[in-house]
Amino acid sequence: MSLAFGSLGVLAALLAVINAAQTFFGRRFVRSLSSARPARRLRAESAVAAVVLSGASLAAFGVLAGGQWPALGGAVMLAGWIALVLVRRRFTARA
Repeated sequence: MSLAFGSLGVLAALLAVINAAQTFFGRRFVRSLSSARPARRLRAESAVAAVVLSGASLAAFGVLAGGQWPALGGAVMLAGWIALVLVRRRFTARA
């Protein structure tokens, strides 16, 4: 069980770092053929996704550590998901 949470935490942390790098550089590292988002939208969505994945990593490692860490990770994830919905709504309204 601890191996599963540890692996999940490492994967979420790695994805958070990739999203943070996309925010910094303003370009995608993994390209999909159907998506052509402008750099400004990509940066905004990547920044919020980095927060969500940081919360997931915190929650996964928090299960191993015990205490209030999983709840804190869940709160960070929830706040990130709400921010992601707001960012996507803002850019959809502009289009």
